[in-house]
Amino acid sequence: MNKYLLSIIVFVFTCSVYSQNLDSLYNEFVRIRSFAGNVKETHRITTSTEQEKCGFGIINDAKLNFNRFNPKQKEVLSSLLSRPQADTSFVTPSGKFRIHYKKTGFDAPAYNLNDLAKAVDSSYNYEVNILGYPPPPGDMGAGGDDRYDIYIASLASGLYGYTELENELSNNRFTSFTVIDNDFSTQNTKGIDGARVTVAHELHHAIQIGNYIYRSNDSFYHELSSTAMEEFVFDSINDYYYYIRTFTDRPGDSFFKNNGYNLALWNIFLKERFGFGVLKRTWELMRDKRALFAIAEAIGESKSMFKDEFTLFGQWLYFTGSRSIPNKYFKEAKNYPLIKPLMTSAFNKPQTKMDITSSAVSLNYLVFTDYSTRPDTFVSIISNNDLNSGVNDPTKPIQITYTLSNQGGSGFRSVVSGYFTKLESDNNMMISETNIFNNSPLDNIISTEADFAFPQPFRYSKYSYINFPTGNTFANFADLYVYSVDMDLIFNGQLKIYTSDKKVVMWNVIGNNNKKLRTGIYLYIVKTDDATTKGKFVVYND
Repeated sequence: MNKYLLSIIVFVFTCSVYSQNLDSLYNEFVRIRSFAGNVKETHRITTSTEQEKCGFGIINDAKLNFNRFNPKQKEVLSSLLSRPQADTSFVTPSGKFRIHYKKTGFDAPAYNLNDLAKAVDSSYNYEVNILGYPPPPGDMGAGGDDRYDIYIASLASGLYGYTELENELSNNRFTSFTVIDNDFSTQNTKGIDGARVTVAHELHHAIQIGNYIYRSNDSFYHELSSTAMEEFVFDSINDYYYYIRTFTDRPGDSFFKNNGYNLALWNIFLKERFGFGVLKRTWELMRDKRALFAIAEAIGESKSMFKDEFTLFGQWLYFTGSRSIPNKYFKEAKNYPLIKPLMTSAFNKPQTKMDITSSAVSLNYLVFTDYSTRPDTFVSIISNNDLNSGVNDPTKPIQITYTLSNQGGSGFRSVVSGYFTKLESDNNMMISETNIFNNSPLDNIISTEADFAFPQPFRYSKYSYINFPTGNTFANFADLYVYSVDMDLIFNGQLKIYTSDKKVVMWNVIGNNNKKLRTGIYLYIVKTDDATTKGKFVVYND
């Protein structure tokens, strides 16, 4: 069957596959699964064109929703729901993979199969033996034995490969097989290098759905993780460069609504900050939690907060391309595109004010030029850290009024000499700000960090109250907000301020539901009219 030479449709998998257009899903599935095309479109693929890299989400969503298609569509799908045809196979040197291919015809591989086998085994060694991920499960003899099967076939133009689920093991975990393109002539990265990054990418998909979970609603994170894994396994091949721009051109879009290929920098950032363990831990938590919540909890276990890390990520993204700084931030930053600001404006003294509509879990860059001086450039990076909306309602924005002043006043924060900022919103707890002045980071993620909560860790068996410092305030009462690392509100209330060696509020560690907290890490914010403190604490429900 000739493969369809269609323009690539980019799917954004939002709340549920049930909201998708089934006809579009059907058409994409047929296009991807129509093997052995006798014509392959050849054209130059540029960095500015968003391409479909992996058929993972489309293939698997179509299979899992087979019963929702109409009878005619089911008939066609049934004829395609099988493994690709092959007349030859061999086992890689590690003995863990069987590679299937056709010796002749349009599906015949155009690259060296020994090089492919080495790439497959290298990917396994790095992802399983070095990083510690469990291997993909065996497929109960499908494909000739229990080794993991990789098929080579002529795929739709520009498509690198896909991993297709087969039999459910338990709790949305599946056996699978992988299909990769036979020549990589129309992909961004050609030939054997295209094959190398593809097997690293698809092996990670097989690990994800075989050991952790397949969740259509978190398809962006499946692809984010696999695309970043390409860079970790084959550092010298930089296929992920081709996808970054669709994120850096629109950083104000909700994180969740990206396709994932363009977000590999997030996992590269986290790896540089905390090591590979935080990435593996996120997948372990994903068995029971949505991706953004799992990310936040993994960061919390690494003794930080999503809010601070996401804001810092925004700062790293600013120093790319011509603004990159050697040996700081991303190691390959000079090769990344510059971030596009939400707004650029002259700083009209004494105040420049603007209203911003900020999407859930997004980065908003405001660039001001002060022409009364050299000129000077002042950048504000405002992060929206609303994880709950990012998961449950990505279209729900936060309305922010931002003011830059050279005089300060009530509610303003002094950032650098002659520059004061104020953020006003009905959801200030979900907003952070960091600033850059004349291309120098000011390292001033706002809000103010508290000294510490005490006693730590809090144990119900030993203590009745935990104390939170309020900062240098003249108030008699403070508002306390306690959140889980998923940013679920656990407690809020107004408490009396006591003064001993420091000013504190005392809380009995009973949530709004009148129950004790589960063992874990929690975040707190204490607010008065003239001070804000925040931090984290540990609870043991023993």
